[in-house]
Amino acid sequence: MKKIKYGYISPIKYQHLIPQDADFHLILAHLLDNKEYVDFYKEKIKRGDTVILDNSAFEFKRALSADEIFGFIERSGIEPTYVVAPDYPYKDWKVTWDSTLAFIEEVKDKPYKVMAVPQSLEGDWTGWLRGYQLMANHPDIAVIGMSIIGVPNAFCKVTGTDDIAFNRIYATNYLLQTGLANQEKWHHYLGLGGGPREILIQRQLGLMDSNDSSSPFWHGYLGIEFDNSLWGLKNGKSPIEVDFHAQYEMGRVGAMQMNIEYMETKILA
Repeated sequence: MKKIKYGYISPIKYQHLIPQDADFHLILAHLLDNKEYVDFYKEKIKRGDTVILDNSAFEFKRALSADEIFGFIERSGIEPTYVVAPDYPYKDWKVTWDSTLAFIEEVKDKPYKVMAVPQSLEGDWTGWLRGYQLMANHPDIAVIGMSIIGVPNAFCKVTGTDDIAFNRIYATNYLLQTGLANQEKWHHYLGLGGGPREILIQRQLGLMDSNDSSSPFWHGYLGIEFDNSLWGLKNGKSPIEVDFHAQYEMGRVGAMQMNIEYMETKILA
């Protein structure tokens, strides 16, 4: 199976549990005002790790403007490798495409590269594909983001389900089978829906280059360990949103470490 890069996302007080040899990270714009968080990733950047700065649209419930993203970067002093362009889930595909083009112009004199995320109206998989093709073939877009929101939203009427993993597997296979996938472009799969075992199928298909998720840490924090059910979480993804400022409690560490070991030995190896 294809080897991929994996970015562990952790509540701030548990970041020290991220494997030392993990050299790929996705960081969140809304946490760049926290010195402990920023200092941790500055050290990773200093040693040469790859860092994607997400625009935190999921957390803010809206797309940040370019100026807001640049403000977070400048105030924190963080130096990401890639920055996620503003994207607009549930809106016409062209809204995100036009915003991405404008963002490319904004960053052309900056030291980081652009990651773009196709989006569309609900059920508009042809619009999503149009956005994907334009992004995947644009010379100034370095990474394509396969969204935990955008892909299921686009393909749900084709597949008949809103299951995240199923829709992303379907979309990936469709891109590959139709020859629309630009396999020379880096594809980053944002987050995990049903659980970690989606990665096993994506690795077999071969388009996924990287993935990130808070799942190992957050489910561990909640006392939930990964298993060998269909997606790796027999009761599905917890509806409880991640508390990145959760206080450190030794009793929660064991399940986190079990989930990290599961990722390292059963998913990523």
